[in-house]
Amino acid sequence: MNKMKKTNILILILISVFGLVSCNTDEVVKINSKAEDGSLTFKLNQTRYLSYELADSISTLNMDALTCEQPDYGFTAAVNYTTQVSFGDTFAAGTYQSLPSTVNGEKVGINVKEMDKAIIALYGGSLPSPVVKKDIYIRLKAIISSATPSPLNDTTLLVQPLYSNSIKIKVLPYVLPLFPYTEVEPKLWYIIGLGGHWDNSVAGLGSSLIPLSIQNGKKYNLNGDGEFVYTGYFKASDGFKILKNITDWGNDVWGMTNGSYVYNGGGNISVPSDGYYTITLNSIDKTIKIDPVTKSPATYTAIGLIGAFNSWGGDVALTANDGASNHIWYTTYTLTAESQCKLRADAGWTNNWGTPSANDGDPLYSKMGVSVMGGKNMVETAGTYTIILNDIDGVYYFIKK
Repeated sequence: MNKMKKTNILILILISVFGLVSCNTDEVVKINSKAEDGSLTFKLNQTRYLSYELADSISTLNMDALTCEQPDYGFTAAVNYTTQVSFGDTFAAGTYQSLPSTVNGEKVGINVKEMDKAIIALYGGSLPSPVVKKDIYIRLKAIISSATPSPLNDTTLLVQPLYSNSIKIKVLPYVLPLFPYTEVEPKLWYIIGLGGHWDNSVAGLGSSLIPLSIQNGKKYNLNGDGEFVYTGYFKASDGFKILKNITDWGNDVWGMTNGSYVYNGGGNISVPSDGYYTITLNSIDKTIKIDPVTKSPATYTAIGLIGAFNSWGGDVALTANDGASNHIWYTTYTLTAESQCKLRADAGWTNNWGTPSANDGDPLYSKMGVSVMGGKNMVETAGTYTIILNDIDGVYYFIKK
């Protein structure tokens, strides 16, 4: 009996040892080397249809769903897929757009609005006229989800983003609808160079960078592009440019060559003689015009900011951009708490600028607005702002730093 017991115990020990070895062997995962160096591809299936027509009325829906075979990583993984689209099938850097939505799973929906915005971006920001169907190439980018358990927990192991083959479809995009400035945030454009001031840094806001004015009505698309207008006094001796991106001279800049306005090129813009001019810029159509106007706007000796933050007494003075024929005022000020406020002239209430809202403190008009004389109080949250007012059209900006 004792001998049998010893034999049985030995057998159990051996079984346990082999069992442990077997378990350890099962846990060893060999990653596909092509997944590690990023050369692994996977199959994206062709869509159900070869041609699609997009429309704003179905912008919240998916135009279709992509299906694919999961990349052969060598182990089971949770994969996040991103859709990328291009006008060509090479997908070179800078030639494609990635749709914002990512999907975990092998069925990837393509949202109508996301596809439309991507096509507009591929066109450079605006659709051709007339709008036509366009060949669109689609591929999927696969990235391992952070939910995947080991083997990725070992920091010595690295799996690169992987890309599928591309498929081709035809898509008819649509022009993005326009909205008022209270529903989207317009991407501002700035005049620079007046009076010889060329500081295109944030510190130049108001003194060197003069924002064009937003407009009432449905003027702006979801990208913040649309119509901007500026009326002011220009000197023939001044050269200036109009730019969109502060600190960036390389993109979205208007200049002039041989009397014609040039987008992303040309030298300084100038006017033929001293006087008032109106600049009209449409960043959707990429058009600009500068027209002389007959103007005799009111002038003010001082503009100040006043509000609950200083118990409605003692104006914070704004600086005049130019002493001669000036209509642009600016300052930088820090609000330590949320406050209602207004802008007013000459430390009195005869001329004061407020929001067009029916209510004081309407947050729709906090960052910017086309003010009305004697309008309702503005409201701003705590923070440091560059405050700019154009006293001709009443447009104001609170640009938070």
